[in-house]
Amino acid sequence: MKTIAFALCAFLLAPLPALAGGAQPSHAVLSVHGSGIVSQMPDVADITVTISTVGDKATDVTSRNNAAYERIAAALKGLGIEANDLRTAGYNLSYNPPPNPLPKTVNPYVHYGYSLYRSFTIHVEKLDLVGKAIDASIGNGATGIYGVNFGIADQHNARQRALAKATADARAQAQAVAAAEHLRLGRILSISIDGATPRYFPQQGGAFTTMMMPPPTPPPTEIAPSAVAVQAGVTVTYALLP
Repeated sequence: MKTIAFALCAFLLAPLPALAGGAQPSHAVLSVHGSGIVSQMPDVADITVTISTVGDKATDVTSRNNAAYERIAAALKGLGIEANDLRTAGYNLSYNPPPNPLPKTVNPYVHYGYSLYRSFTIHVEKLDLVGKAIDASIGNGATGIYGVNFGIADQHNARQRALAKATADARAQAQAVAAAEHLRLGRILSISIDGATPRYFPQQGGAFTTMMMPPPTPPPTEIAPSAVAVQAGVTVTYALLP
């Protein structure tokens, strides 16, 4: 559902500023905001994967985390996903010193010592590999899958089509307003596009899964893609004629 917004202060029909020498303009102006949405099935996806390791020594924690990452990268390469499709999102090594004296009750959610948290995204250009990439990651040391974001490879084309719809929407609104006031649309005085980049969002909320440890014989993971919408908006100012 698209939201229609008029950039005209409660149906603005405002005269143009006074011309030099006190001459009055011959017409009013009308500014309208049009929006356009293009919806299509995605053709690419980004999977966010995490690897967490803990221990008493920083070198041990780092070594085990690196080993898990390398195993995952090798498994993904076997699926046809190259190293340049893995993009680091976060890398944090921290140390939590143990209290003195140690608490009598052990909190399983608190670790004393070193913790290394690494997150990265897997860019997939074949959607039938999404589930396989998740299984390969979990099976080789990943401790979490924190989201699958679907997208459109040809963003420029989708953006252009959304802008065309937004422009047509703006004109339809302007024509309706002008007709209601028994006026006609004149020439376009200005056009502005909302933002510099399009906004992409899954229409059905996208896919999200978290897995800490795989079951003994896990079934293959299946992630159904949802349609992706590209939204654009324009503000157009028209001259109004009697």
